[in-house]
Amino acid sequence: MAKISTYASSTPADADKVLGTDADATDATKNFLFSAVRTYIITSSVPASAAATGIAGQIAYESGWLYICVATNTWQRVAIATW
Repeated sequence: MAKISTYASSTPADADKVLGTDADATDATKNFLFSAVRTYIITSSVPASAAATGIAGQIAYESGWLYICVATNTWQRVAIATW
């Protein structure tokens, strides 16, 4: 079993590896560079509607809401708050 380590800083660098599953393969766990995974995280904007352009797996956020694209051009959102 692979060792799971913590990052030296709170934010992983582009060259750091993260664990994930290749959607095009069966039971294929791989290491991905964080820079490749980061393309799925949108910080500059959020979807304007549930049918906004998006690729399954994309994540966007803003104050109070987390958005996840669950299928091509299909977004769902959930309210977030501190506790």
